[in-house]
Amino acid sequence: DLVWRTLFPLPRVVDHFHTSHSLEQARQHLCNDGYDVVVADEMCMTPYAELAPDLPRVVSRQKVDHVHYRESATARPWGLEKVLDLVEATKLQRYEQAKMPLYQACLACSEKDAQLIRRDAPEVLMVVIPNGVDLSTFVPSRHLKSRCPTLLYVGAMDYYPNIDAVRFFFRTMYEPLRQAVVNLRVQVVGHTPPPEIRQLAELPGVEVTGSVPDVRPYYEQATVFIVPLRLGGGTRLKIVEAMAMGLPVVSTTIGAEGLDVRPGENILIADDAASFTNSVLRLLRDPDLRDRIAEGGQVLAHRYDWTILTRPYVDLVKDVVKQWKQTGR
Repeated sequence: DLVWRTLFPLPRVVDHFHTSHSLEQARQHLCNDGYDVVVADEMCMTPYAELAPDLPRVVSRQKVDHVHYRESATARPWGLEKVLDLVEATKLQRYEQAKMPLYQACLACSEKDAQLIRRDAPEVLMVVIPNGVDLSTFVPSRHLKSRCPTLLYVGAMDYYPNIDAVRFFFRTMYEPLRQAVVNLRVQVVGHTPPPEIRQLAELPGVEVTGSVPDVRPYYEQATVFIVPLRLGGGTRLKIVEAMAMGLPVVSTTIGAEGLDVRPGENILIADDAASFTNSVLRLLRDPDLRDRIAEGGQVLAHRYDWTILTRPYVDLVKDVVKQWKQTGR
C-alpha cells in the first residue's frame, strides 16, 4: 500500500486522509451550514479546506511534516522504507510550499517549527501555541507506587521516531541499567508495536502493552518517565502528562523540544546513552532528587493547561474571522 501510494502525485499522508466520498460530504456541509471559518488539523486536511474559498482558513500544525520524514529517512537503515520516506519528504515539501499561502493563519507548537513554516509562507500570520493537557484528567496519583523501580515510555508505536527511541534505549541503555538495578522494570506503552518492539517483552522485566484504554495507571505506577527521542518536531504532549501526574522525567534535548524546561529544576536532559543512563540511575537512587524534579515538573505542567492555552487559540480564530469580514483576506 505504501509503495502504491508513493506512485501518486499527492504525498501519501494527504492521499490517506481524503476520499471522493469524504470530500463530497464536506462539500455538502459547507454548502448547507453557515460556517465562519475553516480550521484544518494538519496540512493533510488541506483538500477539505480548499472546498471553502469564500471562508478564512487556519491550519494547525503539530510538526513540519517534510522535516519529520526527512529526519526519519536519515535515521532508517538502507531499504525500501528509507527510500519511501525520502520520496515522501520531497513531495511534502513541495506540497507545503504550494498550499500554505491558502491559509490566513497558522498555529505551530514550537518556535523552531514556526521559523521553518515562515520560510514557505512569510505572509501567513504565524502563532506559536504549545501542546497542552487537561490538568483535571492528569493529576498526581495518591496510589502507592510499584515496589519495583519502573521506567515508562509512552508513544504510538506506528510512529517511527518512537520506534527509534525505544530501539535506542534497549540497544544502549537497558543492559547497564538492569545490571545496576536488578529488579528494574521497563514498560513500553503505545498502540501498534511492530514485531521488533513486541519481542522486547521477552527480556527480563520488560512489558510491551500495545494499545491501552487509559494510560494514567501506568503513569501512577512508574518511577521515572523516559524520553530517549532522537527524532521529532512540535512538542511532547506525553512529557507534560507525566509531569502533571508527578513523574520525574529524563529526556533528550530533542525529546523536550518546544517545552520551556529547565534542566536540573524540572527535568534531567541527556543526549548520549551514557549520560542518559546515569541520569536515570540518579533519579532511581536519590529520592530527594526524584521528588524535586517531579515537583518542578508539576509546576511547569500548569503552564500547559488547556484551559489557559485555548484562549490565544480562540482569540486568533476570532481575529482571522474579523479581518476576513473587513478586508476579504
